[in-house]
Amino acid sequence: MKRRLAAGAAAAAVLLGLLLSGRPSRDVATPADVPASAASAAAKDSSASHDALNSTAAQRPPQAVEIPRADSLRGSEVDGGVHLDVNGRVVRDRELRRLFDYFLARLGERSPERIREDLLHWLLQQPQLDAAARADVVALYDRYVELQRASAALGSSGDLHADLQRLQALRERELGRDLAQAWFGEEQTYAAQTLARLDVARDASLDPATRAQRLAGIDASLDASQRAARADSTGFQGAVAQSRQFDAAAVPAEQRAEQRRLRWGDAAAVRLAELDRQEASWQLRLQAYAQAREQVFADRSLTPPQRDRRLARLLDDFSDAERRRVLALADEGQLPR
Repeated sequence: MKRRLAAGAAAAAVLLGLLLSGRPSRDVATPADVPASAASAAAKDSSASHDALNSTAAQRPPQAVEIPRADSLRGSEVDGGVHLDVNGRVVRDRELRRLFDYFLARLGERSPERIREDLLHWLLQQPQLDAAARADVVALYDRYVELQRASAALGSSGDLHADLQRLQALRERELGRDLAQAWFGEEQTYAAQTLARLDVARDASLDPATRAQRLAGIDASLDASQRAARADSTGFQGAVAQSRQFDAAAVPAEQRAEQRRLRWGDAAAVRLAELDRQEASWQLRLQAYAQAREQVFADRSLTPPQRDRRLARLLDDFSDAERRRVLALADEGQLPR
């Protein structure tokens, strides 16, 4: 049976907690790694449906992607699509971003260049798209990929509100306000509401009744699908917030485990401890790479080709996804010192 891959908008709730923490995409926690109450959040997409009144070109039924070798998308149906307005121009909607996310799911399995070729091959199979429309989609895809690279390199300041504001500013700078709103507006609102809930939950000055009243007020501003996603992801968000507090206070592993067991249960405590170990391992590897890289640049006896070869060898122990993350951090000057 074919499976349909959806770009989970619940990732918006996770975004500031983990994606901007300096960890590679391979190690980013998913709801399966944390309390079970969040397990279904990653499968939900809270984005609004495309307004059919703004589109006259009907999409073809989802097609299976033609993949010449086994990978994670074999046998799946393309998620998202391309809509055209009454003048035949590409609509910058959430479905277009879902299409890009679908093809980018192969990162780590094939090169970015090959993924771009896969997208173009799919576009060529869509009879409603002329050459101008295809070129427009590919240009938008390139902008989206550059935005993802820049977003991954932002890092985390430890202030979740400031991180969200920086991310929003980056998106508007790279895409323009209208396109940034179309692609990310709903999940940015969702993320802001998540942070508001965290602020209320962590406010020790509130009595239980006042806290519950304020949380209910925040939830009242959500639509039905967002409230359902909130119910699934609340446990995960709490675990992320708690882990960040532990990191800031340098809480010992034994104390972390005990507090997690009391709040989340034994199984979740074990999974969260494993995430701690993965994060610590990643930071050590990243620091070792940064130190070795500085030594290579400090060696004045090396010719440029020799330096490039040594720098390339430093990446041998990283996976493809990790290499992209490491190089992005290096480009932005955010490697540990």
